[in-house]
Amino acid sequence: MNIAALDVDGTLFEGTLGFSLLDELCSSGLVNASAVERVRDTMREHRDAGARFRGTTHRASDAYARAVEGVRHEDAVRASHSAWRRVRHRLLESSAPLVESLRRNRFTPVLLSGSPQEMVDRMAGELGIAHRFGMRLATGADTAYTRRFLALPAVPEVKAELFRALAARLGADVRGALAVGNSASDRVLLTAVGHPVAFEPDDALRALARDAGWAVADRHTLVPLVSALTSPSSLARRPVPTPVPAFSSLERNLHAHSS
Repeated sequence: MNIAALDVDGTLFEGTLGFSLLDELCSSGLVNASAVERVRDTMREHRDAGARFRGTTHRASDAYARAVEGVRHEDAVRASHSAWRRVRHRLLESSAPLVESLRRNRFTPVLLSGSPQEMVDRMAGELGIAHRFGMRLATGADTAYTRRFLALPAVPEVKAELFRALAARLGADVRGALAVGNSASDRVLLTAVGHPVAFEPDDALRALARDAGWAVADRHTLVPLVSALTSPSSLARRPVPTPVPAFSSLERNLHAHSS
């Protein structure tokens, strides 16, 4: 089996998918508007951080967790369906053809995102993708969200480890895998695979891609490029990637699920 990791925000979806859920919860009176604005502020800081993203990753995630603390899981799931209907048009036109191209070449697509699991599930349903990993929060006995993370793929090493663990479970070879990402936070994942693709990369990732000799694509060239990389003839050439750096025991214990 072959496998392909697909980033979501800015790669398959225009913008940040998680904001649509926050906006829906806010309009329903379940989340405070000032808390949503704090999330937007931290995300702007995160996007502007470039190669210095690590310091802002946890701040942005914590701001989201604080905003939705106390919201019941079932209310968030319900809101995610309404939110997806409102923003599904922001799926990039290249997204569905990309998934279909991967399937034609017998690659199993996997979504990996720092956006909430509830919204990643909606996108996965739209694209027919079984394996997907998003940010997940623990709930209390009343099913209300706490601020404790069960999964935080926004952390680069966690994102890569989730992919490697799924590949092992499915019997896939990561050295022959493909990954598509658009920011420096995707570096660890892109380094782990045999076919890394920097999609409309930020400046930091563009420099990394240039130095590493990675493929670079935009929404017009992505599908033909991926089709060529995942073709049977290309699979005969599998470069051995640089090992993924070690990460902390805290990050190692952040898990997510796929079905």
